[in-house]
Amino acid sequence: MEYMILWFFFVVSLISIFFWIRKQPIKDWIIVFFLKAFLSGFVDSFIVAYKLLEYPVRPLPEVFQIQISFDLMVFPSLCVFYNQTSYNSGFKGILLQAILYSLPMSAIEYWGVKNTRLIVYHHWNIGMTFLFLVITFLMVRGIIALIRKYSKP
Repeated sequence: MEYMILWFFFVVSLISIFFWIRKQPIKDWIIVFFLKAFLSGFVDSFIVAYKLLEYPVRPLPEVFQIQISFDLMVFPSLCVFYNQTSYNSGFKGILLQAILYSLPMSAIEYWGVKNTRLIVYHHWNIGMTFLFLVITFLMVRGIIALIRKYSKP
């Protein structure tokens, strides 16, 4: 069952690329996607190394200790949609949307902890996941805003 869940989210994320890649400016969305993937994978590597949580069932377990389906596909795709929907928002809108995008992902993770072997919390909790998501959404949003500001001719 766990591998079916992982494949489902991977395929949905893969399909979502065809939707977000069509919207301009494409280079911004590609930067957002890879930046979020980097941040998620980097931070998750430390979280797993310090045994705050673990992923007993994961793709390529002999290579990765992190949940690559989520860190490298699901979270980055969601972050692109977040950046697209908050593109013209003020600070309140940006913050509110970061919270609104993080809530369902946190709920899905909580469900995964309770009902699957995908995630096991040791010294971690759903609140930390939620906070991590909100902070990384805001960080990526801030970084892409700086890139836009300083890359104009």
